[in-house]
Amino acid sequence: MIQNQALNYILDSGDKNFLAENNIGIDFFSDYKSEFSFIQDHINNYGNVPDKMTFISAFPDFDVVRVNESPTYIIKELYKEKNKRTLAKIFNGVRDLLNEDNVEDAVKLYTSAIDQVTQNTRMPTIDIMQDLSRYDSYEERTKDGSRYFVKTGFPELDAIIGGWNRKEELTVIMARPGTAKSWTLLKSAAAAAQQGLRVGFYSGEMTAELCGYRLDTLIGHVSNGSLVFGNKQVQMEYKRYMANASTQLKGCIKILTPQMIGGMAGVSALRAFIEKDKLDILFVDQHSLLDDDRKGRTPVEKASNISKDLKALQVLSGIPIIAASQQNRSDKDENDRASVANIAQSDRIGQDATNVIALDRKDGVLSLFIAKSRNAVSGRELKYAVDLDKGNFVYIPTDKEEADAEKCKQLQETYDYSNDDGGEESPF
Repeated sequence: MIQNQALNYILDSGDKNFLAENNIGIDFFSDYKSEFSFIQDHINNYGNVPDKMTFISAFPDFDVVRVNESPTYIIKELYKEKNKRTLAKIFNGVRDLLNEDNVEDAVKLYTSAIDQVTQNTRMPTIDIMQDLSRYDSYEERTKDGSRYFVKTGFPELDAIIGGWNRKEELTVIMARPGTAKSWTLLKSAAAAAQQGLRVGFYSGEMTAELCGYRLDTLIGHVSNGSLVFGNKQVQMEYKRYMANASTQLKGCIKILTPQMIGGMAGVSALRAFIEKDKLDILFVDQHSLLDDDRKGRTPVEKASNISKDLKALQVLSGIPIIAASQQNRSDKDENDRASVANIAQSDRIGQDATNVIALDRKDGVLSLFIAKSRNAVSGRELKYAVDLDKGNFVYIPTDKEEADAEKCKQLQETYDYSNDDGGEESPF
């Protein structure tokens, strides 16, 4: 019925943009494919909707009705009916595969449902130089940036990228094994919790206990080696820390590991994690330790599926997702820096990411190189002297920053404040 109503609306209104603006194609008209094609071809060839006489001449049995419903209702019902047909076909296919005891293909077909269900994607446009509402958003950010960004735990990184975007963030932290990926994620997770957020942390290889020890080191600076191996020399220090551990952070950090759910989590499990614990931000350690809900057949296909699903999860949940990924051993650039091409398993991971931050650690110095940033300048590098056993990250200023600091210090020392009568402008 709705298909007939839609065609009658187009013929009555002569609205040639109705189909294109609402992404409506022939797959919405399973019962009227020839009629739809006739109208679409007429629009393409002549630039207008055919009049009713022309249409009825071609389809004399077409049921002409008067349509009183609004265009919005028609569009909604067209999408609803199409999705019902799509889901029915998928679920029938899943049932048939289960009857054949083909569980793997049944799961793969079932998880494809979200891609095959069409969302209503109308295409309204905005005259960007007339609609100035973005100024209000800008003004709000200048007043309270914490509503829009989460501090990363690295102030110097915040100064470049603004922090983790609360609504549109899928960052990839890439590094080779042993480069402090997990430490970096946990440091950022602790910073988010300190801001009062409900933080989720999926650890694909560490137990919850080991994650806890690392957090204790990052927050309380208790020797991590002593905690892991049971050194009695830190017992009193650790006992004092633990007495107040529950009050160390304003928010909370929820840990999820494969041991807790009987195997590696897929993105569907992460979605349940977000919903169950009402998370404000999610950290994932790491891509290769996630299960592919779609059951791709090759490592590249699996990695691509996981990245695609993580991106969809970020959009649907509306919270930042920060995920670690392995770095391959491909050649770096002339400055020995990694690029998005160095992400292991799949190019898709880098394509889906809003930021890609490459880690490198050598001689006690951890480098954070911004290989990609959607909203900031790429190519910046930050360096920190790290003592992972005590959870210390000390920023190492660049030569320019040190020179600027020295110049400022000299100005402060040479400026004669005693003669400052307000007539001469201070250098500050």
